[in-house]
Amino acid sequence: MTDLAASPPGAQRVHILGAGPVGLMLAALLQSVRGYSIRLYEKRPAYTRTRMVRLASYVVADSPASGKSLLRDHLAPPAEPRTAEPNTLCIRLEYAVVITFLYGQHYACNELCKYHKNVDNTEYKFIPAVDRTCFDGDISHVTGIVNISADDFERMPSQFDGRLLRLQFPAVARSMDRFIDKIQQETHGEILGDLEVVRIPLNLYRARNATNRAWLPAGASDHGFARARVFLAGDSAIGSPYFQSISLGFECAMCLAGLLARGAPMRETMDRYESYIYKQWLRVYMRSRLIKHNKDIFESVDDPVAVLEKLHIY
Repeated sequence: MTDLAASPPGAQRVHILGAGPVGLMLAALLQSVRGYSIRLYEKRPAYTRTRMVRLASYVVADSPASGKSLLRDHLAPPAEPRTAEPNTLCIRLEYAVVITFLYGQHYACNELCKYHKNVDNTEYKFIPAVDRTCFDGDISHVTGIVNISADDFERMPSQFDGRLLRLQFPAVARSMDRFIDKIQQETHGEILGDLEVVRIPLNLYRARNATNRAWLPAGASDHGFARARVFLAGDSAIGSPYFQSISLGFECAMCLAGLLARGAPMRETMDRYESYIYKQWLRVYMRSRLIKHNKDIFESVDDPVAVLEKLHIY
């Protein structure tokens, strides 16, 4: 726990749970706002990103299996029937494996590379992450994603290597090896070590309630959420597997800090913040759907009939 400001008489105490980038930014923004005393809490002794799958000295963005949040599913008051995640809307877009390998030559990937090196792959296509393929002077760090079926996902362990991939999932491995063969034909390098494989569900999620305003009508309740004011920001409020949501979290923090600094009635502040989060959700949803649609077309690019089925022409 870090006390970021002294508590002047009459100041409202603001508790920020999580000292990640969004929590730190929100604390910094509110620290200078008159009338607020800020406390920042962090359970981890060292700073790490739990949304990352650590593969080596570099990281790959992961999609959390359920977008876990300490508070999110407690913001919906008890009701019947009650689900395990009553305040979470989760949309499963698809399943995938993230495959990473080290390559002993400079390898630069571009958009054409995605198509050219997948021409012979009919079922599984390795889509390299262009902005995550980097060369450190001796070694290229190559990361990409392969869409898999729900059945594949259930049969796979959460993390494994190329040996198991080739043994139990030969079709995925063949597509991967074809891609690597074409890299080697162009640059005459070698794979260093083994493939590292992580399976991930690609989930798009949001909090149905980004504040605890649903508790307020029960104001006589002794429950803390019926008396305090709770706001969700960053990953606890919204997330997408297709792009880093840290920028969305920063936007949430700036919006929330601005609303609190205005000093408007709290109910109005909560309503405005809920409206803002919903607009962000629509933005994230539409962008995620567009990215998935483009991926679907890419995977069918050599099949004109399949492409036409995926195109919507009005």
